Amino acid sequence: MKQLLLTIALSIISFSIHIYSQEFITGLTCNQSIQSFLKSNSGFQFSKKDSKSSLEIPIWDDFSNADIFPNPELWLNNNVYINSTLADFPPSLGIATFDAVDSNGNIYSYAGYEHSFVADSLTSKPINLNYPENETIYLSFYFQPQGIVDAPDPEDSLIVEFYAPEEKKWYRAWDTTGYQNNGFFDLIMIPVNDEKFLKDSFQFQFINYASLGSSTYPSLAVNCDYWHIDYIYLNKNRSINDTVFRDIAFNKPLNSLLETYESVPWSHYKSSSEVNLTDVIEVKYRNNANTIGVIDSLNFSVKDLSGNSPIQKGYGGNNIINPFYQYTFLYNQQPFNFPDNDDEFCDFELKVRLVTSTTDSIQNNTVSYVQKFRDYYAYDDGSAEAGYGIVGMGSRFGSVASFFEPLKEDYLRGVYMYFTHAYNEASQKYFWLNVWSKGEDNFPDTIILSIEGELPQYSDELNKFVYYEFDQPIYISDPYFIGWTQTTEDKLNIGFDLNKTANDKLFYNINGNWNQSAIQGSVMIRPAMGDHYAEIKTVSDESIQVFPNPASDFLYFNANETFMEPFNIQIIDIQGKQVSYCVHTKTNSLNISSLKSGIYLIQFYDSNGKTYISRFIKN
Repeated sequence: MKQLLLTIALSIISFSIHIYSQEFITGLTCNQSIQSFLKSNSGFQFSKKDSKSSLEIPIWDDFSNADIFPNPELWLNNNVYINSTLADFPPSLGIATFDAVDSNGNIYSYAGYEHSFVADSLTSKPINLNYPENETIYLSFYFQPQGIVDAPDPEDSLIVEFYAPEEKKWYRAWDTTGYQNNGFFDLIMIPVNDEKFLKDSFQFQFINYASLGSSTYPSLAVNCDYWHIDYIYLNKNRSINDTVFRDIAFNKPLNSLLETYESVPWSHYKSSSEVNLTDVIEVKYRNNANTIGVIDSLNFSVKDLSGNSPIQKGYGGNNIINPFYQYTFLYNQQPFNFPDNDDEFCDFELKVRLVTSTTDSIQNNTVSYVQKFRDYYAYDDGSAEAGYGIVGMGSRFGSVASFFEPLKEDYLRGVYMYFTHAYNEASQKYFWLNVWSKGEDNFPDTIILSIEGELPQYSDELNKFVYYEFDQPIYISDPYFIGWTQTTEDKLNIGFDLNKTANDKLFYNINGNWNQSAIQGSVMIRPAMGDHYAEIKTVSDESIQVFPNPASDFLYFNANETFMEPFNIQIIDIQGKQVSYCVHTKTNSLNISSLKSGIYLIQFYDSNGKTYISRFIKN
């Protein structure tokens, strides 16, 4: 399976240029997390940390302390990608992922079609195994094909090789061919008892073979054939039955502390009267032993990274967890809050720590998450595992729209979009950037802003998003949709986050009909709201009544005594431009016959600074 292709029926089909239009997600042509890391760390070189002597056993790595690349104190190369998001419930937080991209995040330059090629490798540093005739040395590890991304095909493989120091030769010790994820990590035990390996300077390595697919459609050249490895352990005094690890470990990242969004503008959160913190913090951990595990305490804390407020602490109690059990702890009625301040942006770090027995490894007993408040709304976590779009016959002039419900009235001044690279870049495929109102059927309705002639742009910076700024900001007071209408049948490849499910907020339109997305995940579009305009002092809705709505030629209004005469009346179009202005007289009507059909804002404000805003539709 060379790319992840899902139809709206969630069936996987072969890719063809001559297909009816569908919504699709496809794999990525590069690893932008690696590329962003290398760009942000100019001159980075993977340090092998050579030493004169070999490593001594035991050798253990669960990748929980590594960042993008493996630990150079144990490994000689950095071809694999260390992450916590691409696998299904690993033994611990942190895995080594093997795929079809190199240490620079690009598909291997020698990669071919249809036939497998050598892709990633993970090679240990020399190890002292000078234990003649010892039959108790085993190498063990957990592995999983595919995870949440692309499955390796039967012609692909994952292999383990052992190095015989005196012969200076590698031998194959284990292998498996590709297959689809069954939801588990499998444990492999390999004896290391051949005398040619029981020497000083012994090494072992993992290698995967990948294949790009048919050359008939080179757009299939995407990263593919994923394998994930965890819990690598080499030691003596073991047996084939030594499959138990006395370790309770976090094995999934934390989620946002907000109910609906991954992030919202800080100014909107501060001004909202709604309760937007989630009532429950979900924590996932696993007991990897064959005995009952005891958690003495589960400690929570929230730290204001700006330093404006003290650390908040919470206690989740103790717990007993069954052998080999994946446990989900729900911290109900959590006590945290985000203290108000005058900062434009603000970040808070949520940290959870397991306190267990002294025999339990502590390196995977802490997990953290940074709750970011910037100037945008986001459903995604910032990492793309795929590219999304609509493609095929009939998708020309098709649209995609993501739904947002703002916490406060404000100006929408632009949108952040994350386009993923593809074999045939969409950089010359024009699209309209649109904002829609919400209709009575909860689908996108009237277009309230449309900017034509936009092109996909790509960013290799750390945040990966490109900002599209509106010429004139538009005032938003109600729920809305934001997205695009494409001008070709080519997929635009907007970033798609497979770890954050928000497809109930994503819709696509082909041939005039809106449909909710059937692909679980979130499209990486983030509307940018503005604090660059003076805050409006609104009054109650009962102060002024505006009618009828919709209106054709005349708009009428009634104002009560709370509005001091004389007061001014201003009408603003969806582009934020003033189209009418007058001072109130004894006539409580406005002639709007000259206005074009569309949506408008009408503002009333008096000499005391009181303002009333309403929206009306001109037929």
